Amino acid sequence: MIYIERAEYFIPTEEQPLPDVKFVPMLTRRRLSQLSKMVVYVNAAISKDIEPCKVTFASQYGEITQQFKISQALLDTGNVSPAHFSLSVFNASIANATILEKNTAGYSAVFSGREAFRDGLRDCIAALEAGSETERLFIFADEKIPETYAPVAGTPYPNAVCALALRLTTDKSRGGKELDKTPLEGNFETAAEEAIAFIRQRLA
Repeated sequence: MIYIERAEYFIPTEEQPLPDVKFVPMLTRRRLSQLSKMVVYVNAAISKDIEPCKVTFASQYGEITQQFKISQALLDTGNVSPAHFSLSVFNASIANATILEKNTAGYSAVFSGREAFRDGLRDCIAALEAGSETERLFIFADEKIPETYAPVAGTPYPNAVCALALRLTTDKSRGGKELDKTPLEGNFETAAEEAIAFIRQRLA
């Protein structure tokens, strides 16, 4: 059996489009994208006062806003800043989160398009069911894609946006409820829509 020991999520609203990450040093905070801020936030909230563990990170789009800036810079100037490039790679958000937490346990990154949420969760479950570890953190997040990409995204625009963190364990004594592995109800056009459905159906 696998249990949800802790859960944390962030869904942007008009009143609060970004999470509060004032705990991040200013020089780092000002460089973080919407995606990285959400990932850093849910990771910090779920990991407070608990031993770090390995992480599975999943996203449909990754750092797509940072990637768009890189592409625009290439078109405009033909040059790319190494610092900006490092912030545009797919796993930049989880890298920032684990560095800030000083988590050296390691992480994996899952990128499988609109199946990213379910595949990332499966990766996390498989690691636990293999018996090599008893705790694992699953983080899914997607940010709003640049409007320029809307005509070719193949999904409704604006797209669903959220971040979700689950601390999963095989140790029943650590509390929490059993993870329901049955399929979620609904037809999902994006991975974030499926993540939000999980929040509403399994965590509410």
